[in-house]
Amino acid sequence: MSGACTPIPIGVYRGPSVNIRAIQEYERNFLNKQAGTTASYVLAFLADRPETWAQFEQAVLAASTNGPPGAETATAWAPVLGGRTLMLAVPACCLGTTWDQEAAGVNDAHWTALAATLVQGGLGNCVLRIAREFNGSWYPWKVTSANAGAYQSAYAHIVLTMRAAGFTGTFMWNPYLGQGNFANSSPPAGVESVYPLAQGSAGPDTIVDLIGLDVYDGPDAANYPSWEVIRTPAQQQAAWQAMLRQWDGLTGWRSLAVDHGKPLCYPEWGLRLWNDGYVYQGGGDNPAFILEMAAWLKNTQAHMHTFWEDPGMGLADPDDLPARLVAAPNSRRAFLGQFAYH
Repeated sequence: MSGACTPIPIGVYRGPSVNIRAIQEYERNFLNKQAGTTASYVLAFLADRPETWAQFEQAVLAASTNGPPGAETATAWAPVLGGRTLMLAVPACCLGTTWDQEAAGVNDAHWTALAATLVQGGLGNCVLRIAREFNGSWYPWKVTSANAGAYQSAYAHIVLTMRAAGFTGTFMWNPYLGQGNFANSSPPAGVESVYPLAQGSAGPDTIVDLIGLDVYDGPDAANYPSWEVIRTPAQQQAAWQAMLRQWDGLTGWRSLAVDHGKPLCYPEWGLRLWNDGYVYQGGGDNPAFILEMAAWLKNTQAHMHTFWEDPGMGLADPDDLPARLVAAPNSRRAFLGQFAYH
């Protein structure tokens, strides 16, 4: 069988609804038509901004990517997963609460109820991405140097609370590549400085099970000017070198994972094929990024990865080229050449 250069466990996101047929279609067309290879992980997202605590406790899924609460719950995935594992993004600091309040236990009853929902609903062994991309500015649970201490304590407190409630699954600590909100901190600090540690006799490094890193080809104001859409190979290579070598770049996160003895994962990585505020901030059609990431995943023995594909704008089969804001035919060929089984 010919196929992928990087046979690393792969995750799939095919939209917000509980639709195993879309996952199976992806597997048939992209992973392996003959042998019936399945994805290892299915990605799902709880509503980032639940309207009530009941929605949080019942694990109500988002109606759209990063969207409001929908009508389905995460537990609807349990009977259809087969051998796949659900990787569930979970918000924090909901309904106006803060990391200080999370650390003080104000929301413990809600976290306990969520754990009970997952366990009783057949998802007691799923992977949780609590407060994903916390070092970015785009979610209510964002972390800065001002609330870093509270966040570090709160994350550990949440994990211990859910474990005490019977949840036996995996906790993935999930920053975004780069310093993000910590870039202008004083004194200078990196995201790794808020790595969650336990207090007491349990051992300090027992909170985090997996380190997950979200990596996208942009924004990069230095190499990808916002008034351009067509990027040059020189710009794309400079952006990749920045991803590798910047503070809290790929090399630094790899070292942190090794130091702590934790597997390094990439629950989201990919091209930026969308606009933010009518401005394009991505690296365009960038097969070099695909090839560099494929080599990085293989050479560092990544624990898992998921190539992000917004519905209608993906690179893998089945493809929907007309829906893309930025065409990426060269990246598509590179991606299929590196990851698809045939």
